[in-house]
Amino acid sequence: MLSMGFGELTKNAEEVMLRIRRRELEGLVPSTVAFEFTVHWLRGRIPSLTSINEVRTFLQSYFEIVELNFEDFMESAKIKKEGDDILSIELKGRKLSIVDSTIIHTAKKMKAKIVTGDKDLTLVAKKMGIGTIW
Repeated sequence: MLSMGFGELTKNAEEVMLRIRRRELEGLVPSTVAFEFTVHWLRGRIPSLTSINEVRTFLQSYFEIVELNFEDFMESAKIKKEGDDILSIELKGRKLSIVDSTIIHTAKKMKAKIVTGDKDLTLVAKKMGIGTIW
């Protein structure tokens, strides 16, 4: 989503986002992503949106926000640990973010692909059998 805000989507990712906007595809994001996106906006990193209401409207009009419960966080923690292990070998000490672990968990749970250009997220998702689009 940050790439979208900065106009950095690939053609493939842009097409997927347009299909989500037209409701031809369902766009799912865990609540942790909505939180992180809002934090980035509050820090001035998403200048294309000019108010908190625009942030809310953008998130709610494009995506279904998937609320996470205790069990979701327990499963995401396992993914974080495994992701850290994968990244420490493959990318020399990088760590999987907590938000990225919830993205992978949500994709796995909902049987969905992940639209991302993030190298850490892509690598771990693929190693865990989750499809990515970029």
